[in-house]
Amino acid sequence: MANNPGRLVCLCNHVTAKEIVAVLHAGALSTADVQEFTSAGTGCTRCVREIDAIVENHLANAAKDPQLRFDFEF
Repeated sequence: MANNPGRLVCLCNHVTAKEIVAVLHAGALSTADVQEFTSAGTGCTRCVREIDAIVENHLANAAKDPQLRFDFEF
């Protein structure tokens, strides 16, 4: 993705890497979120691994919010 953020990741639904990153910046946290908001990876599914990699890379490099709290119910 670093070389060409405008390249098509999902050929079936014409979704670019830039569009996927924009959805991640807007708050998507998973490949499923990206699929819901862009339809990327919902056609032939060949690009799902690449979407997974973009999501993982984004989450690994995203700034952590110290105010973020998770409520777990047991």
